[in-house]
Amino acid sequence: MNINKIPIDIIIKQTSLLTEDYSIQEEVSIVLAGGKIIEIGNYDDIIEKYQPTTVIQGKGKLAMPGFVDGHTHISQQLLRGKLSDEYPVLYLRFNLPYENKLSKDDMRVCTELSCLEMIKSGITTFADAGADYLYQTAQIIAKSGMRAAITRPSSDQGVHLPSGRIHSIDTILKENEELYRSINGMGDGRIKFWFQFRSIASCSDKLIISIADKAREYNTGIHTHISEYPESNLNCLRDHGMRELGYLEKLNVLGPSFLAAHCIQLSDTDIHILQRNDVKVVHCPRSNLGKAVTKTPQLLGQGISVGFGTDGTAHSGLSMFREMTAFRHSQIVHWGVPYCDYDVMDSKRLMSIATMGGARALQLSDKIGSIVIGKQADIILIDIQQPHISPTHNLLNTLTEAVETGDIKDVIIDGKIVMRDRKVLTLDEDRILFEGNQKISKIAKNNNW
Repeated sequence: MNINKIPIDIIIKQTSLLTEDYSIQEEVSIVLAGGKIIEIGNYDDIIEKYQPTTVIQGKGKLAMPGFVDGHTHISQQLLRGKLSDEYPVLYLRFNLPYENKLSKDDMRVCTELSCLEMIKSGITTFADAGADYLYQTAQIIAKSGMRAAITRPSSDQGVHLPSGRIHSIDTILKENEELYRSINGMGDGRIKFWFQFRSIASCSDKLIISIADKAREYNTGIHTHISEYPESNLNCLRDHGMRELGYLEKLNVLGPSFLAAHCIQLSDTDIHILQRNDVKVVHCPRSNLGKAVTKTPQLLGQGISVGFGTDGTAHSGLSMFREMTAFRHSQIVHWGVPYCDYDVMDSKRLMSIATMGGARALQLSDKIGSIVIGKQADIILIDIQQPHISPTHNLLNTLTEAVETGDIKDVIIDGKIVMRDRKVLTLDEDRILFEGNQKISKIAKNNNW
């Protein structure tokens, strides 16, 4: 080693780079040390200055920020393929009973499968909407190398919920506080514990207010489902005389650290409430399209932050590329074509939602979501030397229309390589897939499918 050189962890050599403004910069090298991006520049200048432990060849690849899945259900990996041809209401007939019957070992396999799929899909950070056996879950996520905000599912009422899904407010608050103290900050700070209430219909006003108070006390976020179904607002109007977001604003629980998943059935007043309280919205395009088309141009026009989520494998799998494609075309046909506004959802908006929108939703926009000096090194490398990608007049357009998860070759999270040339280094893929396949028949039997 040249003693005059600065020792660092990784150099990504001579790659194409998706910049902070979503343009493409060619032939740049990226220096990673201590989990962060410390320099971006010309390779010849960089190699004169630094002594890397590892050099990743970036020629023929595109470096971009890892995707942020702002709303998923890691417990649903063993529900894959069950829901597509079933009639509504799916979450009452399938999701909740299935979730209620998961054993600790089932949840272990679900978590491992989910982390494995996310890494191979270029998702480096996610927000889970509620899982059981959370200490074990957090340990697996930490081992995988991923970044996450995880929650305990919380409900204290609901005639349609399985009995195992309903708990007293005291029990919910006690368990949440214990989980926060044992989980928050695991994985060298990558794992955060957030508070959650499942939905307005399944939670009393006292529980919702108590959850919000605890989130403020611990300076953490709140995650919930909002306006996902027509009955969500209809039931709230019946029970409280107002729509869901108006009711939550009345309870004084909304704010900048509130993550509102779905937000499909929104009125103009709802949009103003979201804007007024700086609530972070996360759409789940492929899941949501079974219900309606979101009012995303109106949300963005009001300066509301929007991110993407996959909603878990029960609905659609964990591919942000597929979410972007479905979302773009649904927005164009619904909000663009009738008004001849064909750039209503362009590639820059899409990529911003999939990266920075999710980062804002998880309160991490100062740390992740773009490849910028000083931010955490959460980077994916895509093989762009392939006939369905190159040559292209506009790589960003091709990225949002044609690239697939299998094109992702390398994944770096927090400055550590977690996947190299499609091989996940932190998890045993063969064992996990074997155990997952062994579990499927047991899950079907337990649920009488």
